[in-house]
Amino acid sequence: MNQIPDVLYGTDRPTWLIIGASRGIGLEFVRQLLQGNNRIFATVRDKYAEHCSGLWAQAGSDHGRCQLLVCDVLSEESIILVANLTAVPNLRLDYVVINAGVLRYPNRATEMSFAEFAFHLHTNTIGPIICAQNLLKSNIPVGTIVFMSSDSGSAQCFREMEDGFAAYAASKAALNQALRHMAAELKRKDDDTIIIAMHPGEVATDMGNIETGWTVEGIISPEESVVNMMRVITTRDVMDSGTFWTWEGKQYPW
Repeated sequence: MNQIPDVLYGTDRPTWLIIGASRGIGLEFVRQLLQGNNRIFATVRDKYAEHCSGLWAQAGSDHGRCQLLVCDVLSEESIILVANLTAVPNLRLDYVVINAGVLRYPNRATEMSFAEFAFHLHTNTIGPIICAQNLLKSNIPVGTIVFMSSDSGSAQCFREMEDGFAAYAASKAALNQALRHMAAELKRKDDDTIIIAMHPGEVATDMGNIETGWTVEGIISPEESVVNMMRVITTRDVMDSGTFWTWEGKQYPW
């Protein structure tokens, strides 16, 4: 699966790496990118998993532009394997979208277990940061790294009505702080890689398909979320590195 086809060696098209592409927002990124003049690397946790069938359906007939790779953000060894894209001659990753994440509901601060809290932190914070770190350590030029965050992770705009989101919100807040430090460190090194956080909106995905104690307003489709996020992502420049954006193109408070 990880053998890179020759057609991906060219540099005439924007190249995207989507981490966590088997379903939901990640899968929608692949679907929309395949409609344009893009080259895509898309990762799944397990190439044999049943939930990968949607990605195979999208990309299976177009391996020339979309290469499927295995990356589990809970495994440092798996993350390092993706960073080994250095084997591709003259590769530049114009855009990296680190979409891998988890929400197990409910996860209340007064009730959640050590293991449950650690699982959210490892999946939503540590794995994505280490994944970006390994790509930055490689010799692959990287244009923009996008971390999929959430408005739940904003400390300034605390959402008190979100009962049962303590571990999830804390993991996204930790992600936000870590990526801000990453952006600042790169600036000090005169590295022009752009680091941004994205809030995709209240998206109708499997992960968001939960029964809450309040009405979730403004639910949008993955298609609407991604088409708007791509506009935001592709129009950021180095001055925007270390900032937090919504799918609507509005800067969000940390």
